[in-house]
Amino acid sequence: MTPPAPSPCSAIPVPHMQRLLEDLAKRKGFRTPRYAVSAGSQAGDNYLGVLFRVVVTEDGDEDKPGLRLILKGMPLSAKRREQMQVGSFFDNEFHAYRTVLPALARFLADKAVDDVKEPGLFPNTARCHEASSGGEEGQDTLVLEDMRPLGFTMHDRRVGLDEHHVRAVFKSLSFLHAASMAMEAQRPKDFAKIRNVVGEVLFDSNNAMLAQLEVVVKRTYGFVADRFPEGSAGYKKLQGLIDGYGTATAALVAPSNTTPNAITHGDSWTNNLLFKYAQAGDKDRAEEVCLVDFQLCRYAPPVLDLVYAVYCCTTREWRDAHLDKMLREYHDMLSGTLRRLDCDPDQLYPWTTMQAQLKERGRFGLCMAVLTVPLFLADSEELPDLDAQFESGQDMGEMLAVESKSAPERNKRLSDTLEEMIQRGWM
Repeated sequence: MTPPAPSPCSAIPVPHMQRLLEDLAKRKGFRTPRYAVSAGSQAGDNYLGVLFRVVVTEDGDEDKPGLRLILKGMPLSAKRREQMQVGSFFDNEFHAYRTVLPALARFLADKAVDDVKEPGLFPNTARCHEASSGGEEGQDTLVLEDMRPLGFTMHDRRVGLDEHHVRAVFKSLSFLHAASMAMEAQRPKDFAKIRNVVGEVLFDSNNAMLAQLEVVVKRTYGFVADRFPEGSAGYKKLQGLIDGYGTATAALVAPSNTTPNAITHGDSWTNNLLFKYAQAGDKDRAEEVCLVDFQLCRYAPPVLDLVYAVYCCTTREWRDAHLDKMLREYHDMLSGTLRRLDCDPDQLYPWTTMQAQLKERGRFGLCMAVLTVPLFLADSEELPDLDAQFESGQDMGEMLAVESKSAPERNKRLSDTLEEMIQRGWM
């Protein structure tokens, strides 16, 4: 008996992902599709999934436009999926792409906002062609448009963001925040349906990862010891955040009972922000941002997205020169969008309210910095192969305890952030 021919996309090692891809190609009118598959990321780019870049073309018809996709699937290691509770992160992103973003896009379309270029596609996000969730273990998958052919590229996570990049990021975030604020104000029943389908997954008390993360962030004491030795006032401030890290951070990401909340991206660091430049190769003129990776999407105070991006992806020198101005620019952009959506920003989210949120929640930037900066600054070859290490039985806390040649810069950034939090009165 002749064995069956291998799948044309067998370079993807998950049969479920192969089937989704082949079904999508058929729906898009490819009769005899060919698949060119390559890795969609490298070490340090994505911690909760595996990415494949796929180009679908019609065999024998060079004139038919190709389909360029990103497939995002669950890690191959079953132990990694279980111990990192990856399913909950994929479920959250599934609901973000399938329910939340399309509902916000429809609201904008009803308001005749010309930013919506395609029905159901929220501005500054990638088109979601297909998504599966809640199936057999390890099969949850997203099939997204590959934004690279449209001119979007990834910025070097080790370099950090400058004024032009931060302005573009704040613009895209302000639009997301304003759209959700306006929809909640004008259509509260409809909005309640979408705000409840996404929730906290990282700093959830049921997340077994929290205990491991607390082990990892305790290393911060050593990183800042030169400037904040044990017993110093700054050390004691840090101690209040690090000891009981999961509980402290969970309180910061919870919805506010007294000030406005919004649908937030939740994971606004460099690798989840694709940039399009005014001219190809001109890295000083970021023109547009595409937000990707909504696994940590949550309903929470909008300032969380801002302080995450700023304190995990910029330097103290940049913040001293630009941050106060950029925060005001963000508020101006958000206010402008709210007015376009028939809301009064002075009533819904005045500048004084945003300042109050920063004072109350701004230290979330340090919470994320102590967790992420050591990883963001490391070279790819210095980062662990998580699948292999989980399968070998290694402890996750040990895996994430990355040491690298970036240690001096890591120590400076974390010490700078702690110092700034104290000076701003956020701790």
